[in-house]
Amino acid sequence: HGSVSQFCNPLSGQCNCKERVKGLLCDTCVDNFYGLDVTGCKACECDAAGSISGTVCDARTGQCVCKPNIGGRRCDECLDGYHRVQKGHSFLCLPCNCEKAGTVNGSVLCDKSTGQCPCKAGVTGLRCSQCMLQTYNLSM
Repeated sequence: HGSVSQFCNPLSGQCNCKERVKGLLCDTCVDNFYGLDVTGCKACECDAAGSISGTVCDARTGQCVCKPNIGGRRCDECLDGYHRVQKGHSFLCLPCNCEKAGTVNGSVLCDKSTGQCPCKAGVTGLRCSQCMLQTYNLSM
């Protein structure tokens, strides 16, 4: 899929590769491109804020190399158990820190954009760590 034609250089064996394709047999994508098929290679488009700078994505899958607590093929989302906090043009993924005793089914997962944990009835707070007014005794 990566060569322009079925012919190669008779001395070196080098095939004539399509744009963004490399290798003697034109069988590998150049750095920061992936998924060689009949259309060629696709751009990885790693999120600069979420991926480790200076790294190259996987040439087959397009998986970028993510910073800690960050996931997704492009490193543009938080892993389960973390929520996104915007910092200027960048972002961090901070732990949810849900209070298991106050969450539905003891969940430790929060909303990935707001950080809100799923609170039981009568429980409030971002981490589900406070009793609502007129209630007491938050326990398992």
